[in-house]
Amino acid sequence: MQQIHINRLGVNSIEFDIPSVEVSLSPGGEQSFEIVIINYGSPTHVNFSISENLDGYVTFLDDNPYVTHEEYVPVVVRIPHEGRVFSSGTIFVTMGYGSKTESFGINIGQKDNVRIPVEEEPKIEPVHIPSPPSSASKAKWNMDFGQFLKKSITPNDMKLVILLFMLIGFLFGAYYVISSVNLNPAGFSTSFYTSLAIAILLTLLFAYMLTKLPVFRK
Repeated sequence: MQQIHINRLGVNSIEFDIPSVEVSLSPGGEQSFEIVIINYGSPTHVNFSISENLDGYVTFLDDNPYVTHEEYVPVVVRIPHEGRVFSSGTIFVTMGYGSKTESFGINIGQKDNVRIPVEEEPKIEPVHIPSPPSSASKAKWNMDFGQFLKKSITPNDMKLVILLFMLIGFLFGAYYVISSVNLNPAGFSTSFYTSLAIAILLTLLFAYMLTKLPVFRK
């Protein structure tokens, strides 16, 4: 219960017995208490109002009583089902047609149940750095690659590859020799097409000779 003394220290003076009122409630609960107003001077009107954050939480059954000597003002306090667990606000008392206003605090709910949000630290995923291949893994890879070549390339394939490289080398060599040497004693130089034809003929002859070798007939 809160007691308010008016006109005791002078005209329109306002005093409170306690600086704040505590109302312990849970969401969906309701409770009432009385404010006692004691007047030490001439009869007057006293106006009650609340801070904006208490709208819907505090209701005065008579927010503008006329006080001659002593009056009791019922106050209903409630917390909606989906309301705040704890609210702290202010009740204002005004006299003298708005010329004097004083206030006291009111705390509604259970402060211990207030949950303080804690920001979670972002999770840092570990970065996987691949380790360089070891000497053992390199040796195993080389061995596997060698076995792959042995299984994939047959002796006939190797003969064909060797023959192909020899033919290409011989073709370039023959063309170079024919292009750089003057075969005409009269001073007439050999043309490109003539050199190419001679190089092809020599290449075919060399290929025929290679196919007759014993190593390529196995």
